[in-house]
Amino acid sequence: MIKESRPLTGSALILGGGRGTRIGYDKKKLELGGVSVLNRLASQLQTVFAEVLISSNEPVTLPGVPVLPDRVGEGPMAGIYQGLLHCTSEYLYVVACDMPFVNGAYIAYMRELIAREGMDVCIARHGDGGLELFNSFYKKSCAALMGEALAKGEYKIRLVFDRLKVHEVDDGTLQKFDDGKMFFNINYKEDLEAAEQKNMP
Repeated sequence: MIKESRPLTGSALILGGGRGTRIGYDKKKLELGGVSVLNRLASQLQTVFAEVLISSNEPVTLPGVPVLPDRVGEGPMAGIYQGLLHCTSEYLYVVACDMPFVNGAYIAYMRELIAREGMDVCIARHGDGGLELFNSFYKKSCAALMGEALAKGEYKIRLVFDRLKVHEVDDGTLQKFDDGKMFFNINYKEDLEAAEQKNMP
């Protein structure tokens, strides 16, 4: 995939928050096939995006990847907010550190939608009606509303969506890209075992 010369969708953020209480340790230390999931994600994203950032309140050493601690509020929106403030592109792609499978074709599809329609958020809605906060793009201008919400102690990003132009990718479209991997996240040890199976050639 060719990196863009114009910074429209050239930035990505890995959310490294979460204590990993369900799996029993910090998710930034997850390994898949003996390889750090965080390192793997950063390397994959660096082939697709000109700029890769990580949201983390603890020290993280990844070559060429700036670390952004939360400054206002907590939770995923706090991390996304910092990413939007610091990214150099008009849009920021966001993925969680426990989602090891990047889908370049789906990222390219979202990029085309953004270039054509210019929404504030490009996000997936699953067949069960649930919105997927990650594997999504957010416009830099969303930072203003997010910052206001966080300053008031409102940490649920879905409440901010009511005031934004949100494009929801429907489940039928998702099925054209998803082989059961790109939205897979690791919460429990059983999930890690399943990810190992999905990671096999």
